[in-house]
Amino acid sequence: AGIVAAAGVYALENNVERLAEDHANARLLADRLATVPGIAIEPEAVETNIVYFDVEGTGMTAADIYQALLERGVRIGRNSPFRMRAVTHLDVDQAGVEAAADAVSAVVDSAG
Repeated sequence: AGIVAAAGVYALENNVERLAEDHANARLLADRLATVPGIAIEPEAVETNIVYFDVEGTGMTAADIYQALLERGVRIGRNSPFRMRAVTHLDVDQAGVEAAADAVSAVVDSAG
């Protein structure tokens, strides 16, 4: 428990300002994903660094998209057969968000 607490204390002391950047990057990702045909997301509902979106309208499963994204070096998790979860953090800058959004679009386009 002490190790986990120490990580939390470090984050609070050193990375609070970064949270605003992570939240902005998450909103950018949500805005970009909202333009991909078949992706269901409400960008205005994204208030933190976590982005959930539904891929059922793409004709692909979350597992299909997950695997295709891994092959492109992008890691976006899957929560259910059609729901995915992306998280922005210290290791994800705006260029990384743009690349991830481009990768999702390319994967969906290649399936259609």
